[in-house]
Amino acid sequence: MDQAEKLRELVKAKKSETEIIETKGEEIYTLPSKKTAKIIAVASGKGGVGKSNFTVNVAIELSRLGNRVMILDADLGLANVDIIFGINPKYNLSHVIKEEKDIKDIITETEYGVKVIASGSGVKELVNLSNQQRQQFIEKLIEIENMVDILLIDTGAGISKNTLSFMYASDYSIIITTPEPTALMDAYGLIKVVTLSKQNVPMKLIVNMVNSKEEAKEISSRVVLLSRRFLNTFVEPYGLIYRDKNVLNSVMAQKPFLVLYPATKASECIKEIAQKITKRISSLKSEEEKSDNNSLFKRIFNFFK
Repeated sequence: MDQAEKLRELVKAKKSETEIIETKGEEIYTLPSKKTAKIIAVASGKGGVGKSNFTVNVAIELSRLGNRVMILDADLGLANVDIIFGINPKYNLSHVIKEEKDIKDIITETEYGVKVIASGSGVKELVNLSNQQRQQFIEKLIEIENMVDILLIDTGAGISKNTLSFMYASDYSIIITTPEPTALMDAYGLIKVVTLSKQNVPMKLIVNMVNSKEEAKEISSRVVLLSRRFLNTFVEPYGLIYRDKNVLNSVMAQKPFLVLYPATKASECIKEIAQKITKRISSLKSEEEKSDNNSLFKRIFNFFK
C-alpha cells in the first residue's frame, strides 16, 4: 500500500521543475510529463544477432541528432554494452540490486555523449531476480526520467521475465533478427509471447546482417504476415542493416562501427533508423501534450496493478 501511494503521488506531480518528495526519509524525484524520457526496449529472440551492437551505435547517432540519450544494459548477467563502448565502469547494476548504490551513482559518461548504466557479466544476483527485486529495480528508473530524452534498454535475448518486464514498461520495442531461420523463429516466438500477454506493446522489426534490400523485405514481410495472420497483431518493419565485415572489426577494436567506419553501408543504415526513431519520439511527445498517461511511473503503476 505504501508503494502504491508513492506512485499515486508521483502521477499527481506536475510542477514546472523537478520536484523532490520526501517520503519516510526517501527522496523520490518526479518531473512533469513533458520531460518524461521515451523508453525503447531493444530485444531479440536469440543471442548473436547484433542487438547490443545496434543499441550502442544507434544511441550515438541519436545523440548526434540532438537527443539526450542513455543506454540501460539490461542483459542482466551477460552484459556487453561496456565492452562495445570500450569503457570500464566502476559500478554496475549489481551494486543497485544489493542496495550498495543508487541508480544515479552508477551512470557512466562516454566520449560520444551517451550515458550508460552498465550491468554485470556473470553476476548470479542479476540473473535470478525475484519478482519483488525486479519490480523495485524498474521503479528506480523513475529517478533518471528527467536526465534524458531517450532511454534505450538493451534487454537480454529470449523470453525471460527480466526481458518481458522491460518490454512491458517501454513506449515501444525494437526486435532485432537476422535472416537465419532459428533467429526468425525465435523472433516470432518473442512476438507471440508479448502479444499473448495483452500488454499492447508496439513492436518494430529490424533485420540485421542482410545482403540486400530485397532479402530484408522478404524477411520482414514473412514475420509481418505470420504475426498478422496467427497473432492478429501488426509488427512494423523498421529498417535493415547490411552485413559488413567492419562491424566485427569494430567489436574487436572495442570502438562503435559508426565511429570507426562512418561511411560504410551498415553505418548509413544506422543513420536512417536513428532518423526514424527521432521522428517517432517527436510524435510521442506531441501525443503526450494531450495526455499525461505515457509517463514511465504511470506505466509502472499500471503494471504493478
